Amino acid sequence: MKSTTAIFWKSFVKHPRYTGAIAPSSQRLAQGMLARTDLRTARFVVELGPGTGAFTASILAALPPGAELLAIERNPELASFLRYRLPRARVVCDDAANLERHLANRPHPPAAIFCGLPLSWLPARERTRILDVVADALPPGSTFTLFQYVHAAPTPPGQQVRRALQARFQHVERFPVWWNLPPAYVVHCIK
Repeated sequence: MKSTTAIFWKSFVKHPRYTGAIAPSSQRLAQGMLARTDLRTARFVVELGPGTGAFTASILAALPPGAELLAIERNPELASFLRYRLPRARVVCDDAANLERHLANRPHPPAAIFCGLPLSWLPARERTRILDVVADALPPGSTFTLFQYVHAAPTPPGQQVRRALQARFQHVERFPVWWNLPPAYVVHCIK
């Protein structure tokens, strides 16, 4: 099995728009993604765009015994790699916009959704569809956490993401994580 760095670079070269980064996310960014979400009583959590699992391992470590993590990854190679690397996660190879298909007939809605997708880089229609599906899937009081690179936040697509989140969530806050390549904002939203 290839290393995390090798699989990441192969994905970046083949699909730069959907990889959306020049390096795997740092442990500091993973910690930031989980900093404001209490998963101690969660039964079910979703991760969209887990890539090589930079956040997935941290999410799994924070979940209580018996809780389930559903990770939806569009890239078949990354999905296969993630299944091998973190077998405790339920990894499906699909588009994040098809989230509702994977939530049908579940006994519990997600307590939280984490997103590693490069939303600012996605076409506006695709981004809107994903955010609509996420907002519909989350019950009141649950959270949606994503990150946005510092350089992308002030761009028109970055501002569109900010406005879209404010339209769908009651509370939206962001905080910087400088120890990442490139530096990023974690955006934490409460439904």
